[in-house]
Parts: sequence; structure tokens; C-alpha cells
Amino acid sequence: MIRAFVVLLFVTLCCSPGIAQPANLRAGAEAINSGDNRMKVNDFNGAVLDYTIAINADPGFAEAFYKRSVALKKLGRFSEALADQNEALRLNPGILKLYDERAKLRMLVEDYSGAIADFNRAIEYNPKEQKNLKHQKANAQLAAEDYLGAVEAYSEVLGQSPRDTLAYVFRALAYLNLEEKPKAHQDINKALMLDARNSLAYEVQGMIFMEEKRYEEAIRSYSTAISINPEFALAWHNRGVARKLLGQNEEAQKDFNRAIALDQNLKNSYLSRALIRTRLGENEASLEDLNKAVALDNNYCQALLYRGMTKKVLGDYQGALEDLNRAIQINPDNAELYNNRANIRMLFGDYSLAVDDYSAAIRIRESYDIAFFNRAIALMMTLKRNQACEDLSTSANLGYAPAQDALKDFCDDRR
Repeated sequence: MIRAFVVLLFVTLCCSPGIAQPANLRAGAEAINSGDNRMKVNDFNGAVLDYTIAINADPGFAEAFYKRSVALKKLGRFSEALADQNEALRLNPGILKLYDERAKLRMLVEDYSGAIADFNRAIEYNPKEQKNLKHQKANAQLAAEDYLGAVEAYSEVLGQSPRDTLAYVFRALAYLNLEEKPKAHQDINKALMLDARNSLAYEVQGMIFMEEKRYEEAIRSYSTAISINPEFALAWHNRGVARKLLGQNEEAQKDFNRAIALDQNLKNSYLSRALIRTRLGENEASLEDLNKAVALDNNYCQALLYRGMTKKVLGDYQGALEDLNRAIQINPDNAELYNNRANIRMLFGDYSLAVDDYSAAIRIRESYDIAFFNRAIALMMTLKRNQACEDLSTSANLGYAPAQDALKDFCDDRR
């Protein structure tokens, strides 16, 4: 109402392009009202259209940008929602509730430093919600991989609320990433003393055991998490990983199947199941899983690597090369990627390019025994026998058994 009064007060400036006309204000108000009604019946697309009409009627209407951001967030259009909240705060920095909400949006788009800054502002302006906001800020620091900062933040929360189970669970996760496993165990034990039915605590306990290579104990922790919450997709996935490491491929595959059934966006489950299917010789099924993993994340370097290797086995050398090219663009410092791309180049007869890739792999990993061996083969194919024998000798000295045999077969006369 105050804003409408101010606009009417300056109606004599109607020719100014920055001032909304009374007719536009009425149209904007009607659109806002219509949008609010659509939100009540979960018609979020319609609400976005209505709020857009209101914004077009008055581009300086901060509340309209805020309301549209809420509808966009409901639709999962987080980047657009964040842009609207930025504009709302630019127009009216006094909408204090937005700092908290924008922080949560920034978490969703993985802008963790921005989220931390907004949580700090929210804590400053909303002291009544300090405990909750400090907890969320700590979560942002954990997501940002600021593990020391997260430990300090969770410790501050626990200083105020010593029975906060989740603060213990998440601080344990921060300690785990700092490789302080005894402290991680202490926090999880404390969390389970406070709440013996906390499935997330058992999940993190399983993760600690995994880092300690105590796979049987990890399986027990994950199984407990699943018994408490059978819909816990990540616990199914992680139990599958533990079982896979123990060679229990059939049971692991069942766990990955269940994880995917619960959450079809678990890219790691598709990759893990693909690797088991490859071991079983089910290359076509493996390729299907790898396609799904890449569809979920086209920058998923591991999935691109294994998809390239699977395509190679299936005879699609060009497709394999394209996947390795893409993977190297994403991660140019991964020696394994160059080694595998070189292997594909060998199949095309591009021996000089293969030598270049093997050399790149060796520059990244100086003790890469297989790459030295593979480069020796490529050098042999380009008639550079002396260099090839030097590489075979290096590979053999690094402990690669096939290189020792090849030295006897191809380079004995040089000794």
C-alpha cells in the first residue's frame, strides 16, 4: 500500500519510463492476485506467467520477483529462481527473509560461498533463528569442503544445543574428511546414544568403516540404516559398493538395482552396476547403464572413461574415441584417460598419436608402468626399437611382468 501511494504521488511524472502507470499497477495487482491463487492449487507454471505479467507491468516491483522465484523453485528451475531473488534484493535490500531463502537456493545451485555469506546476513538480521541458521551455515561449509570451518561451526551449534543429533552426525562427516577417524567415531557414537534409530548416523558410520577398509562392519551399518529406513537409496548404494569390494557381485548388483529403483538420479549406482555387468560379460547392459549415468551428468568423467572402454570392446572405436576426448577435456590431468585414448588410437593405426598420449600419461604419472609398456609397443610399430626397448626396461624395473617377458623376446640382443 505504501508503495502504491508513493507511485500515485508521482503520477505527474507519467511520461518517465521508470514509473509504472496506474493502469499498469492495476494490471500488475490483478496478475499478482491470480498468481497467488494459482500457487494455492499448485499451478506453478501458471503462477510464473502471472508474476511475469506483474513484473512487466512494474519492473521495479520487488515482491513480484520474489513471488516468481518461489514458483520457479517449486518447478526445480533453481538458477532462474536465484536470478529473481537477486533482483528482488537489488530492488529492495530490506526484504530480510530473502537472505535465508537465497542461501538455500545457492546451496541447490552449488554456490556454497554465496550461501555462507547469505546465512551470515540472515544470522545477523534474525537472531531468533540463530541456532537453525548456524546449523545450515555449517552444512554449507561442509558442502564447500571447508571441513575445518564446518567442525568449528558444528561445535558452536553443539555448544548451544548439546543434544543436537544431526550436528554430531555432520561433524563426524567433517572429521572423516579431515582423516580424523577416531573423532568421527566418537561423534557417531554420541549421535547414536542420543538417537539409536537415526538411519543417517548408521550411514555415516558405514562410511567411516569403508575408509578403514572394514567392509563387513560397513555392511552391517548400512544394513541397519536400511532396516530403519528401507527407502534410503544411498544406503542401498553404499552397501552395494562394500559388497562389490568383497567380491559379492550378485548381492552388490541387487543393492544397486534397489538404489536405482528408489532414486533414478543416482548416477554412481548406474556406474557401479555397469562395472559389475562388465565383469559378467554383459557389455550391452553395461553400456545402457553408462549411457544413463552420462545422461544424468555429461561431465561425469569416470562414466565417460568406462563407456569409452565398453564401446571399444563392442567394436565402436569412433564412439570410444569421442568419449575419451570428452573425458580429457573435462579432466586433462588424468593419466588413465590418456593411456586409454592411446589404446584406441592404436586400433586406428595412429601410432604416432598414440605415442603422444602415452607420453602425456607418463608426464602426469612418472611411475605408470603400463603406459611405458604400451608406449614401447607403439614405438615398435613406428620402428623405433631402441626407444621401445628403453621403455620396456623402465616398465620392467617398475615391476610390470609382461614388460620383463617382452624384454627377453625383443631386446635380448641389445644387452
